[in-house]
Amino acid sequence: MTAMPDLTSPDGYRFWWEERVRFNDLDALGHVNNNAIGVFFEQARIALLHGEGGFREDDPWTVVLARSVIEFKAELLYPNTVRIGVRMLRVGTSSLTLGCGIFLGDRCIATQEAVAVVVDRAAHRPTPIPEPLRAKLLEA
Repeated sequence: MTAMPDLTSPDGYRFWWEERVRFNDLDALGHVNNNAIGVFFEQARIALLHGEGGFREDDPWTVVLARSVIEFKAELLYPNTVRIGVRMLRVGTSSLTLGCGIFLGDRCIATQEAVAVVVDRAAHRPTPIPEPLRAKLLEA
């Protein structure tokens, strides 16, 4: 069994996405709330998958989130701009596991392990990852 990579280190990511903290991302204490952190992770995952050929209107398949484990490491305040790193951890038959980290500078704010499943749009059932997408994901 291979060890889980350190998702808190910015050195392990090749794909980056930037997000600005919005005032409406804050909770009553002025911290970025957990839902906004989840949206930051989602935006970065979708950007990576779209860049690799996913999420096209004419595709007979789409990608859905099946599992998300988020670890909160530090508070995040407004105003700020964060970078979200995304990397592939595993590519299976119809699922893929991504590791993500939100960073303010080099400081890790939160990490996520996300399992996504490729789903046939018509049948609403898992389907194998298309080979062109699989090849690109293995390089990511």
